[in-house]
Amino acid sequence: MCNFKSAIVVKEPRNKGGFQLLMSPWTESHSELITIHKLKDDARLKFARVEFSPPSLDQAYLPDTYKLKIDEERTPSWFTAEMKEAVTAKMLAYIKSIIVTGDVQLLIGGQFVIAPTAKVECAHSMVINAMCGGTLTAMWGGTLTAMCGGTLTEMRGGTLTAMCGGTLTEMWGGTLTAMCGGTLTAMRGGTLTEIDSWFSGFIGKVLSPAKILTDNRK
Repeated sequence: MCNFKSAIVVKEPRNKGGFQLLMSPWTESHSELITIHKLKDDARLKFARVEFSPPSLDQAYLPDTYKLKIDEERTPSWFTAEMKEAVTAKMLAYIKSIIVTGDVQLLIGGQFVIAPTAKVECAHSMVINAMCGGTLTAMWGGTLTAMCGGTLTEMRGGTLTAMCGGTLTEMWGGTLTAMCGGTLTAMRGGTLTEIDSWFSGFIGKVLSPAKILTDNRK
């Protein structure tokens, strides 16, 4: 499984530093990046799969905690220490550019990380890889990959992949794929796919037409 933030480094002597960095806000899959950019995956090692990640997603708003690693068995000979340093700097700049720290009226399109100090009124048609705290008043669509803290007041669409902490006050629609912590105060619609067996959170009212597909709590 590819982790946030995934990228492909392509050997490109014509560019400064001798490489081109390929990323997408919509996927962390190296195979999908290879397909999107029509790369030929063979033994010649003209590109390298890399990941630039924090120790855990609850620290995703702290760019200085990120480390770069090669996500494959062999490191290409052309991927020098100097190139690794340049790739790290470029990916660090990208991560800093997507961290939301203040008051925002609307997040739409692109990729974001929500810091504990952020207050977001509405988000849709976007990817939030980590909500590490703060407040998101309304989510109408898009994907929130990991909710580690903070408060999501209303979820009316989209997908929350994993809720590990924080509070989801009212769920009116969309899909919560896995709940393994935190508090869901009222589920008034949508689908909760799985509640993990080691779940340590709390679920309040569950009203029709809401659906819990798999409840592994003991």
